[in-house]
Amino acid sequence: MIDPATITTWQEGLRCVTKIAAQNAQFAASIKRMIQNQREHETRWYTERQNLKRTQSNRAVSSAKVDSILASLGTSLTKSADRAPEVDKNAELLDFDQKIYAAQQAMEAGMTAELKGLGVPFFGVSEGLVVPDGAEVKRDEEGHDVPLKRSQCVTESEMMELRRRMVKHLEDLYRD
Repeated sequence: MIDPATITTWQEGLRCVTKIAAQNAQFAASIKRMIQNQREHETRWYTERQNLKRTQSNRAVSSAKVDSILASLGTSLTKSADRAPEVDKNAELLDFDQKIYAAQQAMEAGMTAELKGLGVPFFGVSEGLVVPDGAEVKRDEEGHDVPLKRSQCVTESEMMELRRRMVKHLEDLYRD
């Protein structure tokens, strides 16, 4: 069996994940559960954001009604506070979005760790096989990557693309 931590090419990764899926009876259930959890989180976050926007809109309507009532009573209001609610709404949305982003990052880290634990290629690749973007990859005289134990060095961007491709492959296989 090939060590998933040394795989940096799509063909080897595909072969490895196929073997893992065939040998591990819980693999499909784990992937399906991860897909379902992600879907539930994304739906909940979207609903919560829409509810926040609706609440903000209702506040604006209520505020306009109060202003109208006060105006009909002859009470004068200063309009300097008119801009503050819009800024508050934007700040509130930004704060909410930052919380969601942090939750997404945590979810991604958890899923990455779970995929690594399942032995899915490209998640948990040995650090020596991934080089920063723009760094020199070891190449031979003809310009080909020098193989390191069945694999080759890849850049961070290339590794990210391999991960995305593997996630898409798993989603295609195990989506309900």
